[in-house]
Amino acid sequence: MADRTFDDIVHGINADSAFHGAVQEVRAEFHRAHPGEIDLALIGHEAWRRLTPVQQAHALDGLFAAYIIRLHDEERSARLNRDAAGGRTHLEDDDLAILHDAVAGAAPIGPDTEIDGVCASALANTLAELELLQHRVTDQDGS
Repeated sequence: MADRTFDDIVHGINADSAFHGAVQEVRAEFHRAHPGEIDLALIGHEAWRRLTPVQQAHALDGLFAAYIIRLHDEERSARLNRDAAGGRTHLEDDDLAILHDAVAGAAPIGPDTEIDGVCASALANTLAELELLQHRVTDQDGS
């Protein structure tokens, strides 16, 4: 399996699978029995036990993909938390001006407008969101 790409593994996640159905069933049962309590590992174990060996074999790719995605999310979250706690920014002083120039050069931006192969409206939206986040941070700091 080492030669498989991440996309191949993620492709194994199937919402129509027997495992998905078993998880939904067990989750509903647990929720009715213990409202407000969610034990994901317990739900997963019980759903897995309900599968036949053939269904378990088919579910493995999805489980591997889910684990890899969760690991990636946890690592990304830890990195962002470290950066935020350290007051780190990834922006250089002139990054916003450079982005504004790039987006302004593509005006007017329509649904098919691209800048270096990237959807210009997505770039404009990201730039606007970044400015909003900076404003919020500055406003919280009282600067």
